Amino acid sequence: MALLVMGSSMAQIPNAGFELWSNQGGYTDPDGWITYNDVMTPQGYFTTVEPGTPGAVGVFYALVQSRALSSGGTIQGWMSAAPAGHGEPAGFACSTRPAELTGQWQYGIQPNDTAVVMVMLTRSGSGGELIATGQLEVTGEANSWTTFTVPLNYLSNDIPDTAYIQFAASKSFASPIAGSFLKVDALLFAGIAGIAEPGAMHGLHVYPSPATGMLHIRADASMHQVEVLDLTGRSLLERPAGTGLEVLDVSSLRTGHYLVRISWGDGSKSATGFSKE
Repeated sequence: MALLVMGSSMAQIPNAGFELWSNQGGYTDPDGWITYNDVMTPQGYFTTVEPGTPGAVGVFYALVQSRALSSGGTIQGWMSAAPAGHGEPAGFACSTRPAELTGQWQYGIQPNDTAVVMVMLTRSGSGGELIATGQLEVTGEANSWTTFTVPLNYLSNDIPDTAYIQFAASKSFASPIAGSFLKVDALLFAGIAGIAEPGAMHGLHVYPSPATGMLHIRADASMHQVEVLDLTGRSLLERPAGTGLEVLDVSSLRTGHYLVRISWGDGSKSATGFSKE
């Protein structure tokens, strides 16, 4: 059942205030978002995204939580923005160059777990073009509404046509930790990005994009670890590194868009993206 109407200032992001929820016949989903609520388990549908109240703004917020099954195993709390009617993380229309994603959240992340929000802007075409990426990870607790900001790193000066926004209470799809949760509300694309400056951190460059076989990752500093993730935040390739040049074989990846996450020797991390054709 649909509830309340979202504010016009949030209209670009589907149901950005999480005021609209629909009964899917066994579970409830936020309108304009895909979740794992439709996964059938021995216990039936097992909700990992549900409405909470009161919101930071308005009546409702989205509660995203990783939950343990009584039959064993844990389901990752995850949601991805998408147009109504899509059964996969297909993104939503976006024709601007926002500088950042902002919103309000609370969280409680279990020890040894990490939550993440990921943003990608793309442009359709031959193999697709990755325009911008952004990622924010969080651990620990925040028990009151707090503003978060995900700056977008632009890889191109083109105008995107599609945006992806995803939240995961547990970053790892393969080994989520039960009890980790995010409360999310009041999402907004803010600011206008100017000229892109790819690879600003440590002179990072990832090429070619689109890639077909070997992907080169070059930086002015030694990398500690290199990881490739899909749009759900699932780690597909991961290996230690120790130089300023790493080469990955990505020929087995499906056509689409991916993130490269680099861990540096000083403990910091940065992420950029590439397309696979």
